[in-house]
Amino acid sequence: MSPDQISIVVSFLSFIERISRWPFGLMLFLFIIGPWLLALILSYLQKKRFDSVVRMYESNVSLVEDYHSVASDLKDVVILNTQTITTLNDEIRQNEFCPMQRVNKKKVIKGVG
Repeated sequence: MSPDQISIVVSFLSFIERISRWPFGLMLFLFIIGPWLLALILSYLQKKRFDSVVRMYESNVSLVEDYHSVASDLKDVVILNTQTITTLNDEIRQNEFCPMQRVNKKKVIKGVG
């Protein structure tokens, strides 16, 4: 055996010797009741964590539903803006609101320009 292995075995034997001096109730608690108590505590903590994850997903669902209503309203706004920009573009191309342009347009049509 290597010196490291020997020191590990000696440490383990020394630990067992110290445990043998502990009272029986403490040994019972550490090796029999302790793991069960630890399992119950971990189970409770895991349940709390799972409940918080469930609440998070439920909140996300309500957020998506709210976003869906906002998105449908946004769709209406985008359609209205597109129609308005298209109308504005047509009016600019026809330029019916500028008196000078209407005069020039009439001259071109008559063949004067």
